[in-house]
Amino acid sequence: MSSGGAELLIEAGTVTRPCRLLDRLPRDADFRGDDILLICPWLEGLGLDTGPWLAALPIHDCNAYLEGDWTFDASLEARERCYFGVFALDRLRSQDGLLALLRRRGVDAIVNLPSITFFDGATAQTLSSLGFDAKSEKRFLDHAEGQGFRTALCGPLGEDSAGRRGARILGARILHDDPGQAFSFVR
Repeated sequence: MSSGGAELLIEAGTVTRPCRLLDRLPRDADFRGDDILLICPWLEGLGLDTGPWLAALPIHDCNAYLEGDWTFDASLEARERCYFGVFALDRLRSQDGLLALLRRRGVDAIVNLPSITFFDGATAQTLSSLGFDAKSEKRFLDHAEGQGFRTALCGPLGEDSAGRRGARILGARILHDDPGQAFSFVR
């Protein structure tokens, strides 16, 4: 499989599934099919094709939706396909505070979405110098796993969690290419 020139090496037995972005809590009809649902209420008002890339900019509080009055209520089978998009580098909430909010809302699976990996070049270097980098996102997800959450690491198509091009994909991953391109789930 390739996209945009980046090769994705998949070991035998790896499952690849399409992802569907939702800007709200899923409804019964959203569970038709077997795609992975990326639930991102912070996308409200943004286009689903470009919204994740715009939301990675500091234009609003991506995790504010967690402070609303709602609960994620779905069957165990449906939950297995759902990941909530969380800005892993939130400077307004502590990691434990953010995870507590997620737990209170009934969320048990998260992905670092929007992701700092949407940036490259000079912008990525500047953000990295401020502590906004892929390694920090991975540390947040590792901490969340330690607290009992299922996680998927969002990253560029064809890179492993260490950022090596063409490397093997390990663990649950949400892969992205360019704005407007579909996300893919790989395990």
